[in-house]
Amino acid sequence: MTLTLALALFAAAFAAGALNAVAGGGTLLTFPALVAAGLPPIVANATSSVSQWPGYVASSLAFRRELAGQRQFAGMSVASLAGGLLGAWLVTVVSPRLFDVLIPWLILLATAMFAFSATLTRWMGRHAANVGRSRGGLLAGQFVVSIYGGFFGGGMGIMMLALYSLFALDTLTRMNALKTWLSVVISGVAVVTFIVAGIIDWPAAIVMLAGTIVGGIAGARLARRLPAIWLKRVVVALGSVLTLAFFWKVYG
Repeated sequence: MTLTLALALFAAAFAAGALNAVAGGGTLLTFPALVAAGLPPIVANATSSVSQWPGYVASSLAFRRELAGQRQFAGMSVASLAGGLLGAWLVTVVSPRLFDVLIPWLILLATAMFAFSATLTRWMGRHAANVGRSRGGLLAGQFVVSIYGGFFGGGMGIMMLALYSLFALDTLTRMNALKTWLSVVISGVAVVTFIVAGIIDWPAAIVMLAGTIVGGIAGARLARRLPAIWLKRVVVALGSVLTLAFFWKVYG
């Protein structure tokens, strides 16, 4: 790896860490940067997951108090573990060509979820009264979201908050705390799976790990000064451009 490439990956990871701390959407920076660096999409996806996992851990530690006493904690953790493992396993067995075809759609989905996250969560909350409070339904929903999270991950936090709003699970703060912890579980089991499968580019992963950690610290400070909506619009614009670029690459 050249110094120029290492600096470029560090810069992308730094920006991703800052965005995750403020508004989310870091995957829309780390994954395309790794693809642009020449990594195959499957390897780029696995390496991106490794680079962002410490950020989930740090956020979860900050929510320790809000996680205490949540009745759904154990069941949701098991569902996330199983779903994340299945999603990550699918990455290791799917053909590179199929993964390439899926990527533009996954980026489109992540961008759309990010753009309309507030609207989606409000809509789900309004329709909560029409949904049975089935514990099985909640666990099944978490399992499905976790499969997506283990496979790609972009936008999975938004999906989880929307699911919890549909079931009127708890206050927003406590739902966010649960979402953050389950992101640790999903991403953690995916990272372990990718390590065992040997599909991580470690030089790139180490550089990006450093970038996301430093960026996360800077982002926490930035969050006190900048409205999150500004950065959210930047992420949506970037995601839209990346969606078009990957569609052109695959289908153009």
